Amino acid sequence: MPNAIPVRDLVRCSVCPLQVYLSRSTPGEFAEPAGYSIAKQIAAHLGDELDFREIWEEIETVLPDAGAEEYAQASAMIEACRKTVWRSPVNTDVFVSSEKYGIVGKVDRLFEDGFSIVRSTAAPSTGIYATDRLRLTAYWFCLFEEYKRPFAGSVEYLGSGTVRHLASPAPADRRAFLAALRSAESVFRGEIPRPLRGRHCLSCTFHERCDNVLRPKSLFERLHPAR
Repeated sequence: MPNAIPVRDLVRCSVCPLQVYLSRSTPGEFAEPAGYSIAKQIAAHLGDELDFREIWEEIETVLPDAGAEEYAQASAMIEACRKTVWRSPVNTDVFVSSEKYGIVGKVDRLFEDGFSIVRSTAAPSTGIYATDRLRLTAYWFCLFEEYKRPFAGSVEYLGSGTVRHLASPAPADRRAFLAALRSAESVFRGEIPRPLRGRHCLSCTFHERCDNVLRPKSLFERLHPAR
């Protein structure tokens, strides 16, 4: 589907659309976080015995530069996951899309009656993180459009070996989805959005560029645009 918005960028727009705008104008491919790569490899074994040695060898293949930090992270995740009984999926890394909303993405694990997304972090004390609820809602719409029936969503927080469920998006979830979609559509049209300030600014790759993008151009800059 040409010009479709990745669910990843839809979710990022809900955090700060200017970050997505700047990342789209910066050369370079999206770098998958190491924690997510580790979680994905562990998730490939959920529902079966979790053999640390076997999983670690696979992680080293996926992440050739993995070292002590990644080893400790994998060990902690596997230990946490051993405390939970996991379902086996019918498929993994399933491409999904919605022509109605113009979005595309991949569901980590698909079951007969539901789907899940995998996270490397620990679960919140209650409920589901807002960005994860938004991601579940986006995938819920994609699957409903394709299969004409609802799929219950869940988040598998491997950092704590916890599963949190979202049977169906609530009205608030649907409103959040529509708001994020409008924001993402604006960014993908090339419009410069206002930033959403917050704690995420401290770790944002583009935090030093925000003010320059939003600063009104001087007369000299208007008369001599950069080429």
